[in-house]
Parts: sequence; structure tokens; C-alpha cells
Amino acid sequence: MSFAEVKKVNGSPALVIDGRAYPPMAMTTRFHKAEYIKRLGESGLKVFFLMTNTDWLRPGRDFVDESGIKQHEDSGMEAFVKNARTLLAEVPDAYIIVRIGLHPPVDWMEENKDELITYQDGSHEPAILASEVHRDEIPGMYSFASEKWREAAGKALKEFCDEVDSLPFADRVIGYFLAAGGTSEWYPVNVLCDRTKNKYGDFSPAFVKFYGEFLKKRYGSEEKLKKAWKREDASFDKPVIPNVQEQYFIFMEEGIMDAMKYYESADRIIGKNIDMDAEKAANLGVFLNMEDYRYVADFYDAFHEVTADAIIYFARLLKERYAGKIVGAFYGSYGCTDFFNSSTATSTLPILDCGYVDFLAAPGVYNNREPGGCVAQREMQDSFRLRGQMFVAEEDSRTHLEDSFYRDAMGLYDVRDSIVTLKRDFARVLCEDIYAWWFDQHAEGGRYQHEEIYKLFRRQEEIARFAYGLDRNKENEIALIYDQESCHTVSMYTNTLMLDYYRTSDLARIGAPVDYYFHNDCIRDDMPDYKLYVMMNVFRLTDKEREAIIQKARKNHAVVLWLYAPGFINPDAEAVMCNENIEQLTGFKTGRIDHTCSPRFKISRLDHPAVRYAVEDRRYGYIDRDVHSNVWLENVILPAYMNPGFYIDDPEAEILGTYCELGLPAYGLKEMDGWTSVYCAPQILRSELLASLAEYAGCHLYNKDDDVLYANKNFVMVHASYKGKHTVYFKKECSPFEVYEKRYYGHNVTKLEVEMRMGDTLMFSLNGEC
Repeated sequence: MSFAEVKKVNGSPALVIDGRAYPPMAMTTRFHKAEYIKRLGESGLKVFFLMTNTDWLRPGRDFVDESGIKQHEDSGMEAFVKNARTLLAEVPDAYIIVRIGLHPPVDWMEENKDELITYQDGSHEPAILASEVHRDEIPGMYSFASEKWREAAGKALKEFCDEVDSLPFADRVIGYFLAAGGTSEWYPVNVLCDRTKNKYGDFSPAFVKFYGEFLKKRYGSEEKLKKAWKREDASFDKPVIPNVQEQYFIFMEEGIMDAMKYYESADRIIGKNIDMDAEKAANLGVFLNMEDYRYVADFYDAFHEVTADAIIYFARLLKERYAGKIVGAFYGSYGCTDFFNSSTATSTLPILDCGYVDFLAAPGVYNNREPGGCVAQREMQDSFRLRGQMFVAEEDSRTHLEDSFYRDAMGLYDVRDSIVTLKRDFARVLCEDIYAWWFDQHAEGGRYQHEEIYKLFRRQEEIARFAYGLDRNKENEIALIYDQESCHTVSMYTNTLMLDYYRTSDLARIGAPVDYYFHNDCIRDDMPDYKLYVMMNVFRLTDKEREAIIQKARKNHAVVLWLYAPGFINPDAEAVMCNENIEQLTGFKTGRIDHTCSPRFKISRLDHPAVRYAVEDRRYGYIDRDVHSNVWLENVILPAYMNPGFYIDDPEAEILGTYCELGLPAYGLKEMDGWTSVYCAPQILRSELLASLAEYAGCHLYNKDDDVLYANKNFVMVHASYKGKHTVYFKKECSPFEVYEKRYYGHNVTKLEVEMRMGDTLMFSLNGEC
């Protein structure tokens, strides 16, 4: 039997089969076109994800169609065997990872309604549950907490494995990818909090039981739970499930936007006030009132952890059964997601630390994918690397072979458009040292069915093999730090703005590569030290977590940039939410504005080296770029606002920027004991200010042209954002070799100027020809 594992190869995790590393890319596709599969295999693609179902969900059946012709619907196993045989006939040396659906059949859900997500009135919501290989109308969404579902699905998974292990090609199966929920991505298809119907859940016995156990683990005793919640009725047996009104903060922007969009009449229409204060008891502006309503955050933390717990349950079954097979699942979405209802955001670390999962995966976000843009990812992949695991990107990269709708939506009109974006997305995978599969979603396959794309894939396999033979230890100088726990303390749009849209708009345009971590890793000895830390959404931090971050910054006198409301919430403090919590963490005395206000500020110290690339008179503090969806065809950015707003009220701070509307300090710098603290009181700091701060911290910038840039010690990739001259600055003298053109752009150079069209992609090897 083949033996597959994820292990470090030259300093970074890799997929290793029988002792040989298999670098990205893998492939997920349909198997209707044998010649297409053959050409993909000839292009060097050897690892294929095969999508299928258990026989429990799809047992197979014979039936007569509307024309009176006898038909047969394949069972899950029958479909898998057919696809596998097609694959191996065309690519005999292919390896298979089974993408296996764990959904229950409809009749099981009809017979077990107590196992479905349940609302306060005892009802369930019918829905459509679909994946790439099944579609059912269901009476309600099954709860991931359901032990009855887990046991039945686990039995079906075991029976599937038994049959696979008896197949003549069993040695080609190297792992399993666990699929459940909507589109296989482990999210419920029912809305948990349905405001239009005033319904909220989940009151299913299975989730209530899990929620109680979660609270027992978090608080230890009901006495501590009652104190934290400030509720005498708090208990482990019947934990409080928040109603619609108590979840008001999640949708706070609706009221804010209602006032802002009707500004001219806001003071003449009841309820429309442009300076709308936070009037609800359950929130402080976009923040949950953690003083009195902590149970709302606890509820959603539990709702996300139960999904992680289900993944761990099935992964354990496989890992205890097999040695030498890898196991993964979709989980961990910080982009293109509902941070509350979707249940796949805030428990990534429990999965990574469980010991049964080798990789987690997610598609890239669906914004700004056209040439000149970038496909932002959804996870903090360097937290995976620390643990010897892989983040895997589902590269559902479209091409000019889409239908007319998607060709236009994605801006892919000819093969050149396809090639430059496929180069860009591959470069991100390789430079950020993650794994990925191309995903062909066409009904019968064919998204990549083009001679130029086959040629490209073949070259990329050669580049990847060369890259995996080099030193893959990362040496980036900038770390972006995120927080899982803070997600459920702040509104949906605030999360989306800072964790999703910002990653699309600016973070790939700093001109320097960055690493992505959860703040929890700052306490680890094996987390590298960085010159610049950017604290993205660290709103909720305990005393211990604060100390770990500061100690990390002190190790090499790093610069730390804080955004918006760092440390505003401290569960350990007497005042859980207060400005003093921000000061205790950042060193900045701050003031607060408890109504809707503008985040826009201008740089007031253009002579300061920390803002050397600032543009005079440009307004900062918000995303001023076009961020739009390539799927839902809308501009996704709302008008800029803060509620609450924060400002610097510290005579010892160097003020670098001042609010345009308020005239108050918005951006400042302060030397601390062994580190430098920089505070941006609005939510967003534009790329050139991040670049300025990076150079101030001693980081190297490869590009200063607002291009999309991916780089590591071995490669530099530039994806042009406009037509014209573009400049690359190398860290030291080198001979940049363009890997697709297979030619040098100079020898012993530190600077390179090139003419590029918008969307052109150049990828340079810094280690000679490959």
C-alpha cells in the first residue's frame, strides 16, 4: 500500500507519498472526458480529488424515466469506482484523495427531526442542501452536534472504506477529504438567526447538550458562569440561547447605513439620525456589550466549535483506522463567509491541535479576481506551518472557457487573461508555501481544456519541483496577527471589512511578503520573530494574551501596528470594555466617540520617516479602492464610518495623522519599553502607509508601484496593476530568471525596471534556471 503523510520538506510542510514530495498543484474535476483527464495527467498533475457520496446517502436505484426508459442511478461507491477507473486508465500513476460526502439521506432527516437545527418554537426550516455531487430538498438542516448523525455517518464512512480497501487499485487512494453541510464546506444551509421571521436557534437537544459541555470547559463551574454572564438563570443544563434582539450588534450597520443613505432627511424622519448613538442595551455601537451579554459570544463560539468537533470526530475514525493516509476538510473561512451563521470561522486552532487532521482547505474569496486584482485567501496559513500542517487553497480559478456570464464577471476574455491570472494564483501558492488544487466545476469538466493551459500546468509542475528542492524556511519580515475569539464580539460587517475586504484591497500591495498567524501563536517558541507586526482584529484579549504579544514584540524591538480597538475587551478586567484596556495594551491614552462618525484622516507629519510614502491630501482610514464581487456582481464596500470612533488623547505620542471631520488625532507613534507602538484608530491603513511603516521597521520592499506582489527567499512575483513601467528591488545582488520565459533579466543586479501591461505576471527565480 502507498504511504502518504504531511511532513516537512526542506523546512516547510509538504505532501509526501512513499517518501517522495508532491508539490502543488492537485486537481479536482469531473470524469466525463477521458481525453481531458489524460491531458491533465500529461501536464504533470498526479493527485486528484474524487468527489463522491456514501451509499447511505446515495444507495443507487433503478427507475423508469419520463420517456418510459429504464435507468440506473449509481450508488456512491459505483460512481466512485467509475471515476477512479477512468482516471487510472488515463493517468495510471495518479493518486486519489476521496472527497466524501457525509450528509444523511432525506428519509433519515424526516425520521429524526430532533437531530435537525431547531428554532425556539420547535420548528425546522426546509431548505436545499447541495454539493457538487448531490442535491436534496431537506426538511431542515442536520445539526453537526447530533451524535446520532455522527454515528450513522461514521458507520457509512467505515463501510465505504471497507469497500475501497478491497478494490484492486486501493493502493492509489492516499487520503480522505471530509465533506458536509452546504457545498461540502461544513456550513448550515439554514440561517440560525432569522430576523424576518423572528426565529432563532439552535434548540436541538444535541446542540444544547454540546453547548452545556462547552460552557463547562470554558468556565469550570456554574458559579463562575453566572458571574461572567451576570445571570442567575445561567446553567450548563439549560444554557441561554440569545434571541434576535440580543444579537442586534451583528447587524448594527443596517441602522447606520439607513441613516447615512438618507442624510438629507435624517433629521426629519423618525429613527434616521446620522449621529446615531448605540441605544440598544445589547451593544456598544458595532461591539457586543460584553459587560452584560457575554453569553451571545459564548453561544456563537460554541456553535462554531461544534462544527470543528464533528470534523475531529470523523478524522479520528480515519486516523485510528489507517496509518499512511492523509485527512482534511473545509474549515476556517475569514472571507466570503457569514462569521456567525456559517459556523466555520472561530475554531480552526482546536482542529489543528487535535492530532487527527493533516490539512484544512477553503476557496479563495470571490472579489477582484480579474487581471490586475488578487485572489485573497481565507485562513491564517502560517499558524498551520508552525504545527506541521498544510492550508490548502481550492483554486477554483476561472478561465476564458467559462460561459459568457462568468467570462465577463471575472474579466477573462481570452487565453492571455487566463494565463496571467493562473500564473498569479500559482505564484501565491508557491511563495506563501501552501498547497492547492485546481477546481474544475464545469458539469462535464473542461475549465482548463486548452493547449496553452496544459503547457502552463506542465511548466508549473517543473517550477514547483525545483522550488521544493530549495530551502523552504520562510524569512519574511512582516506578520499579520488575527484573533479568532474577537470575531463574535463585533458586527458582521466590521469582521468582513477588516478580515476579508482589507485582505483583498491592500495587503498584497504593500510591496513585501507577509505571514498570517493567530495571535495565540505569539507565546510559542517556534514562531519566528518579525520586524513589523500588524494587529488586525485583536479586540478581545485576556491578561495572559496581552503579555504574550508584548513579550514577542520586545524580543527584537519590533514595530507593532494596532488597528481600531485593540484590547478594548478584556474578559479578565474589572471593566470588561473600556478605553483603559486599549491603553494598557498599546500604551496610547485614547478617547471614544459613541456615535457614528467618519474614519477619514490625513497625514499631518509628511516629513516623518514612518509615513514616507504617504500621499499629500489623500484621505486615509478606509478602503478607497474598488472592491467588488466577481460572482454576485456588486460593489461590496459600504460608505466609510465608525461607531464607536476612537482617537489618540496622549500628549506623549507623536501624532502622524488627524481626522478630517473631527480634528482629533487619528494616527500616532510612541516608543515603548523595548518596542515601538503605532496606533491607527480607524479600521484601515492603506498599503502605502503599511509600506512606509515596514521600511521604518527595517523591512525590505520589493515593489513600490501598488502591484500585487508575492515573494519568498527563492522567488519574486509581480502582477501588474496598470500598464507602464514597474520596478522590482531585490534584497541583494542576483540574476533574476523569469521562469516562464526561461530567460535572465540581468546578472548581479539589485534593481529591475520592466514595461508591463495590466495583468501581466512575471515570476523570477533568484536561484538560477529551473
